[in-house]
Amino acid sequence: MGPEYVYLTEPNKKKESQQGKNNLCEFVATAMQGWRKNMEDAHCAILNFGGDPNAAFFAVFDGHGGILL
Repeated sequence: MGPEYVYLTEPNKKKESQQGKNNLCEFVATAMQGWRKNMEDAHCAILNFGGDPNAAFFAVFDGHGGILL
C-alpha cells in the first residue's frame, strides 16, 4: 500500500478535546488526526472508576496504522 492510501495532502488540524474533574483530580485530553487519512489513536478518561470516587482510569492508545473500532 503506497503513501497516497495512508496520508492526506495536508494535515487535518481539527482538534477534539475532553475535560473533566472530580474531588480527586482534573484532566484535559486533546486529539488531532494530522497527516493520516483516518484517526488511528484514541484516549480514555474515566473518573470514579468502578464506582469508586477515589479511583480514576486514564489511557492513550497509539494506533500505528491499525483500525479503531
